[in-house]
Amino acid sequence: MKAQKGFTLIELMIVVAIIGILAAIAIPQYQNYVARSEGASALATINPLKTTVEESLSRGIAGENIKIGSQASTEDTTYVGVDATANKLGTIAVTIGNNGAGTVTFTFAAGNSSPKNSGKIITLTRTDAGSWACTSTQDEMFIPKGCKAP
Repeated sequence: MKAQKGFTLIELMIVVAIIGILAAIAIPQYQNYVARSEGASALATINPLKTTVEESLSRGIAGENIKIGSQASTEDTTYVGVDATANKLGTIAVTIGNNGAGTVTFTFAAGNSSPKNSGKIITLTRTDAGSWACTSTQDEMFIPKGCKAP
């Protein structure tokens, strides 16, 4: 009798089926991971803008004069120091009123971010009293920890 030198068709089919089952579980989990990491990245991008907005307001700059973009000089604090399209995942907007209340928003761009985040918005809201709150239109499971209510 000859010695067996390979795999049978049924053995190969079983291996392909196992790989298919693993892929069916892993791919959705990976997509969720990507969406969560994009949310964390977006929040990490706009969170430092709270400091620059506060600094501008403390120097007496009217809220409506605070602009998005890079500073013209180190003494110019009317700019928050980041370009609106600096992050490839989406765009950043800063809107502060003269009373100090306003928002810093990150809007996920279609095509550049995960389909689960496309068009969603993370908003940092400042009250005229100076407190900040974070809200998001993302699905609950993708909202970054720093933006969830305690």
